[in-house]
Amino acid sequence: MKMRTMTALGSLTLALALTAPVMAQEEVILRLLPAHTDAMVENYNPNSPGPGAQQRTRDFTYEPLWIDNVWHPGVSEEALAVSWEVGADLKSVTYKLREGVKWSDGEDFNADDVVFSFDYAKANPDYPMGIDVYNGESGNVTSAEKIDDYTVKFNLNEPDALARYGLNGLYPLPEHVWKDVTDPKTFANTTPVATGPWTAPRNFSRNGYDMCRNELFRGNADNAIDCLRFPQMNGNEQTVAAISAGDLDWLGDGLTDPDVTFLPQSEFNNYWLPAGSDVNLQLNTTKAPFNNLAFRQAISVATDRQTLLDISTFGLTTATKFPIGTGEMYSTWYDEAALAPYTWLMEYNPDKAKELLDGAGFVDKDGDGWRDNPDGTPISFGISMPSGWTDWVNSGQTVAENLQDIGINASLKTMDQGAWFDAVPRGDFDVYVMWTNGGPTPYNQYQPMFNPRLMVSGQIDFQSMHQLPIPAIVEALDKFKSTADLDAQKAALTDVHKLVAENVPVVSLFANPIWYEYSTRRFTGWVTEENPFVRPQVHDGNRERVLHALALKPIDGAKF
Repeated sequence: MKMRTMTALGSLTLALALTAPVMAQEEVILRLLPAHTDAMVENYNPNSPGPGAQQRTRDFTYEPLWIDNVWHPGVSEEALAVSWEVGADLKSVTYKLREGVKWSDGEDFNADDVVFSFDYAKANPDYPMGIDVYNGESGNVTSAEKIDDYTVKFNLNEPDALARYGLNGLYPLPEHVWKDVTDPKTFANTTPVATGPWTAPRNFSRNGYDMCRNELFRGNADNAIDCLRFPQMNGNEQTVAAISAGDLDWLGDGLTDPDVTFLPQSEFNNYWLPAGSDVNLQLNTTKAPFNNLAFRQAISVATDRQTLLDISTFGLTTATKFPIGTGEMYSTWYDEAALAPYTWLMEYNPDKAKELLDGAGFVDKDGDGWRDNPDGTPISFGISMPSGWTDWVNSGQTVAENLQDIGINASLKTMDQGAWFDAVPRGDFDVYVMWTNGGPTPYNQYQPMFNPRLMVSGQIDFQSMHQLPIPAIVEALDKFKSTADLDAQKAALTDVHKLVAENVPVVSLFANPIWYEYSTRRFTGWVTEENPFVRPQVHDGNRERVLHALALKPIDGAKF
């Protein structure tokens, strides 16, 4: 993809430049908001388990091996690797690395850094680098082998036709910096050394900071943006006001009726909301009453999804057809006949919910008007939500009211976004509303959802918050990844679908749109419905976002 180059000066300008003082060119600054926060914390650690750091640092500062273009399979973009090859026995993935790449401090990037990064992940299993390291019991990647200075071979414990998708997302670390970091989880990395387009932090304060051009980035001739500006903001009202006033260019917030609340606020405001992945209730099954299947089923049929679609999320979400934890993004993988027996779990039926609860012993034992656990202990829990996320706050309130209607003492629990993120790895929660991550295949969504290694206290992943191990799902996913045959993959996935529906580890709510808002005040080249060259969201987890940023062109005369 060719991006904008600096416009050549005309002959008249050149002539004047010979006699007139040289004026400093105004910096081109892209203002973007990948994450809300109450206050910035200076941390540029690309794999930090804390809130915010990786949202702003991955892709823009640290590069992955490869960028899969999820919307355009086969049109993937090279990053730190220029090619890959899966072994004939499906037990290895070999990457040819890009030659001539420099770390931002001038050191060479090569295979040693990639091998080091794997070994570092293996030595620090509580530092989430996203590699499925084999630990003798689980995981699959056994080693990273240097073939030559620019070739690395990852060896696998078992055949895996999909291993490259996970390995593509490895963000290599510079060995000469990180070899001396003994506690990577707490390392703030305030002087980042990376290979991406923007690596130089500037003007940090609790209210925001800039990340400016990497002078050694190989694509600088085509990169029109000098700095990324990450302002501190929290709450949709603040972000809408900011983009309308010209203080933001790119965000991804859930908006209330954007045709009324967003578009009229500025002639430059634009949005597009293509269908995305599913949104689920994540129930902490390590606790009563969520460890009871009938209770989880009752929550599902007590939930008024039509109200969620039409009112809570302002008609901007899409109905989820089956109780399988993923939405219509993967509808071509459905076996409709096999899933038809489970559709009752998606139908609003408070009477059925009461029947399920009564039958399982969840009745009002103390006469206070609320149902209790079968052992007589009271039930009371909150549905946790970041306070500024309007559509999800509405959704949590709707679900809480639905549960109250059948005698369950549930309530909405709003909290600061940072505290909301921090609670997850520890398992310090009852119920969350939580997104699912998309990927090239449904495997990429289900694998983190049911990987038992991501259910360990202190390392709990946002996708596996339910913490309900289902070994049969792991076996079915292993079958999926061990073959490149599409029919065999679909058969294995049908087993996964049925097991999710039978166990209800999560309660499917709706398919979220991909939230994407942008301003044409300063830039052209945005992803649009007419030109959907990459997924447009600004959030972490979308590696294509750096391609989106690099495609932007400043408008002549715009003020930065």
